Amino acid sequence: MKPTKLILAVCLLATAAAIAAPDAVVNSDVITIPREQYLKMLKVIEDHDKLVQEVKEIQAFKARFEESQKTAKSRQTETDQALDELDKHLKDVKQMAKDSFPGSTKTLLTGYGSAGFIAQDRGGTRQFGATFNPIFLWKLSDRLIFEGELEAELEGHDTSLALELAQISYIVNDYMTVGAGKFLNPMNYFVERQHMAWVNKLPDKPLAVYDGLLAETEVGFQLRGGVPVGSTKFGYSLYVANAPELRFDASNVGASDLGTLEFNNFDNVGRHVAVGGHIGFLPIPEFEVGYGFQVSEVTPPGASESVNSLLHSADLSYVRDSARLQGTLNLKAQWIWSHVDGYTYDPDSAAGGPFAFNNNRNGGYAQIAYRPSKLENACLKNLEPVFRYDLLKQARTPTGTDEHRYTIGLNYWLGPTTVAKVAYEFDHQNGPNADRHNAVLLQLATGF
Repeated sequence: MKPTKLILAVCLLATAAAIAAPDAVVNSDVITIPREQYLKMLKVIEDHDKLVQEVKEIQAFKARFEESQKTAKSRQTETDQALDELDKHLKDVKQMAKDSFPGSTKTLLTGYGSAGFIAQDRGGTRQFGATFNPIFLWKLSDRLIFEGELEAELEGHDTSLALELAQISYIVNDYMTVGAGKFLNPMNYFVERQHMAWVNKLPDKPLAVYDGLLAETEVGFQLRGGVPVGSTKFGYSLYVANAPELRFDASNVGASDLGTLEFNNFDNVGRHVAVGGHIGFLPIPEFEVGYGFQVSEVTPPGASESVNSLLHSADLSYVRDSARLQGTLNLKAQWIWSHVDGYTYDPDSAAGGPFAFNNNRNGGYAQIAYRPSKLENACLKNLEPVFRYDLLKQARTPTGTDEHRYTIGLNYWLGPTTVAKVAYEFDHQNGPNADRHNAVLLQLATGF
């Protein structure tokens, strides 16, 4: 035992003896305590020594632990940094691979096809037909997209193949996209949104809007997008394209087609340009009303006077999925006005010229369909009755005919994009060139 501790023990013993245990003996030279108390005090001292030793060991362990923690934290930091660098490197490698093979994993083949039958009365058409429209979509990057569509259709003894779409688009931002190539006419609502066989509610297409007063496609540039305004939304499109060609020569097109417009002017005969656009307003998501226009010069080659055309189109769409109606109500309508400046056609024609007339035409359609998709009956919920009225007015032109039709149809949906259609069409025509034919129409169409 250390001397200091021994002295301390002796002092403690002396103090205890002085306080006077009854059996202790005290004098000026010697202090005596019972052996039993002496041994207890020695035990207290030994326990104190052990406690001190344990405290030192705990302090040493704490120091070693803190040092190990610092080392582990340093290693963890180094590991995290290494993982971050590795992650960044992997991202760079993935981006390099993506840039090296643009679009190789982002190509989509979609489209639609149909088979149909038409039987007209009064000696009209009676035949089966089929079409196939593959659509190729290629996303070259997050902003660059290509879209192409072909149409294969039976025609006479052959199959005709036509290029319907070939457009490359660049997404500038959330509100604007720039496109170039051959694209669906933005001002022709039916063609751009409804003409696909599995989307169109009836087996045939309405007058005026298809093979009528408006172009189905344009070749040029377009700018389009959408802009939210509070709870409403505006959609817009502007385009510059080849102008249509005015049919002015009766010896080539026939007297009845004089003054009509040839929209498939891919060679741009006359070298004129058409400017047009469309704006749509959606006050609520289910309802859209729109207006479109196109202006262009259509002066025939060698003509001494300038001839311009002005086309207008107004459209409406309302689609409501209603629990009260137990299904979906679908309403579409579009009306077109076509004006071509006055012109003297074929002054030296052997067909009876010259021809001069007020070259204004108009027409359109209104259609309503209802599908009780919320009914529990599996058969009834897939039925969809349709009614359409369409009209084309051009009796005061060399075409000489006003035509209007009533079409009643019933669709049965075999799947989300596959539909069987049956319809009966009542055809009414007025004018010297009238050729009226009622018709039974059948079609099976699918989108994929």
